[in-house]
Amino acid sequence: MSEESTTQTEADPNERRALEPGDPRSLKDGRYTCVSVLGEGSMGRTFLADDAQTGTRLAIKALYPSRLADWKDLELFQRESAVLQRIDHDLVPRYIDSFHEGEGDGVCYFLAQTWVDGETLRDVLRTGKRFEESEIITLGRDLLGVLTYLHGLEPTVVHRDIKPENVILRRSDGKPTLVDFGAVREVVRLTMGGGSTIVGSYGYMSPEQLMGRAIPATDIYALGITLLECLTRKVPQDMHGNEAKALIAQLSSSDGLKRVLGRMCAPMLADRYRTAAEVLEDLNGIASGQLFHVKRIESDIAQREKEREKALKKASSPGVHFIYVFLVFALGIALISVVYFLVQALVVGFETTFLIAALTGGAGLMITIAMVATRYVHDAWEAPKPDWLTAKATIKQVRQNYSHEQKRMITEIVYSFPIRTGNFEYTREVSESFKVGQEFQVWYPPSQPQLHEAQDIRKPDTSAMLRLFSQKVEHTPE
Repeated sequence: MSEESTTQTEADPNERRALEPGDPRSLKDGRYTCVSVLGEGSMGRTFLADDAQTGTRLAIKALYPSRLADWKDLELFQRESAVLQRIDHDLVPRYIDSFHEGEGDGVCYFLAQTWVDGETLRDVLRTGKRFEESEIITLGRDLLGVLTYLHGLEPTVVHRDIKPENVILRRSDGKPTLVDFGAVREVVRLTMGGGSTIVGSYGYMSPEQLMGRAIPATDIYALGITLLECLTRKVPQDMHGNEAKALIAQLSSSDGLKRVLGRMCAPMLADRYRTAAEVLEDLNGIASGQLFHVKRIESDIAQREKEREKALKKASSPGVHFIYVFLVFALGIALISVVYFLVQALVVGFETTFLIAALTGGAGLMITIAMVATRYVHDAWEAPKPDWLTAKATIKQVRQNYSHEQKRMITEIVYSFPIRTGNFEYTREVSESFKVGQEFQVWYPPSQPQLHEAQDIRKPDTSAMLRLFSQKVEHTPE
């Protein structure tokens, strides 16, 4: 996660800190003159400076390599400079210059941007201000306009750290300005392989961002949480979305705004808006009740829930297959045959005919009982509850280990399936033979995926189920 950033503004101009003895006074051969310290983070400071060339005031962010935890921090700083050069939007500070001064251990990197005279949304919240619905809609419209622009760039730019600290309300017109692009991610880089650094602020990060994935919908989630905080002055910490859902339900706002915020703050991507343009369209339609995209998402959710309930109902219903009907019929024939041969034995002869009857009837009876018992074992499992979720599990590894406790070699399968917050991996002992890549269906309680039920992976083409007892399962987040 990102370190605390240095903002380019302060709550009150009178609170600006004076320059300290070690701070630079003049930069870039006298072009920039530092006036005061605007803020400070763990990696550097931000200075208010005068630009002799343009006669304007700038915010110059300084990064001190001696304070870096690792070189990833320098990479983020350089990424911010590169991305800002591509951005031209009224509600984003304009890139002016980037340079470094000093040599060796004394080198320092600088990024100059236009200075936004105002106060952060965080400072406004600290005053105890309560936002009205109209103010939230206006704030959301402006910031969604910025996101629509950023996500429309080629390659797409995802901010990844939207929160009240990174939104400055300008003193001149009250317009919000989105700052601190040190955490930006160009989406094209995600498709080029390699690891992904998790950058962001806890509470505002979506579940997929916690797994290192950043897409346009990630910014929508963070903006939704930010707007929700403006209404409630509370930040949800539950990544499953239960806290956010509860806060939205308690709002005294209109039903339309609640529904829009609900889709913005949805933890699952399938339940969330796909683009900022969709949110903006629905936000503008709250007054008239024209929430086209909310209705589409809600309809999709209802359809998925209907299909899930149908699948659970089918899975929990005892399976009646033609083979069992055939076996019952065969049992009847066998019993009739037994009676017939017994009668024949009494009339014609006893020994040979009776032996044939006994063998035929006995074999048919034993086979039928065995198959019916097997069917009963498969059906005698606890059906998934209505609120259980379903997912597809994949076997990742089949291995053999020596069990000192059992004093024998045991076979284990390692499989994983996706849950709301990522993938969970399980290991269980088996007696059958399985293959890597084999898939099967699982059902699990939302908050306890280790207590899941799995489709019988020996017979994936049937509705037979196999209980996986939790005490024999080990699970670790992937």
